[in-house]
Amino acid sequence: MIATIKDEELLDKDEVIARIRAAIADKRPFALVRIGDGENFILSQDTVYTMDQVLHQLWVKEANKGRKGVQLPNIDIRDRMVKAIKEADIVGVLAHGDRTIRAHPNHKRVLTNQIFNHFKLKPEILCNAIVNREFIHYSSFWAMLHEEGARLALVSRWAGGMKQRLISPPYHLNVTCTLPFERFEMMEETLAQLEERKDTYDVVLCSCGVNAVVLSHQIAKRIGKVAIDFGIGTQIISSIPLK
Repeated sequence: MIATIKDEELLDKDEVIARIRAAIADKRPFALVRIGDGENFILSQDTVYTMDQVLHQLWVKEANKGRKGVQLPNIDIRDRMVKAIKEADIVGVLAHGDRTIRAHPNHKRVLTNQIFNHFKLKPEILCNAIVNREFIHYSSFWAMLHEEGARLALVSRWAGGMKQRLISPPYHLNVTCTLPFERFEMMEETLAQLEERKDTYDVVLCSCGVNAVVLSHQIAKRIGKVAIDFGIGTQIISSIPLK
């Protein structure tokens, strides 16, 4: 039960980077997915919560106005997310008492624990779900990508802006593919395009909200690449002005 996992037992960012580096070097599939409040609401549909309870949540109301890349009810994404958690190499969960994510405490790790217990999910390797935010300002992460010569694909609404940032100092990274992603309905088309271009990249940074959990898992499973649920990281980096 992840409820018994202490925060200090979660992989730290250096350990996560080491596992990503090994996957790139070995050219093997790898998926890092993360579970926050939005993912919790999707997973709680007709499970921990009734659908009516889910639909009354503020996050879900915002989602159903077209602001989160998915609209509920959506049992398809729930079930695909469960499969992603079962098969991912690393699963990010929020630390107890997290103060980074703006959500009610009952909708963060507490709800994740209930959901994982409901679905009997027992990921072997866990890290903090905010690891993506830590990577943004952590030179070792970017240095690892550079040292491994990783060719990057970016999937995000902000992919173009992030490319311009990452190909410039201090990153000097090789971005070979950018794809926009706005909503869940773009999942299969995006995967098809990534499959078609699979010989042009090694690592995919997925920044498409809750959809990144399913997308990252599918990239690893179907295309055999390294995929990282990068969350808001793309948006933040793309907004940093070039000097």
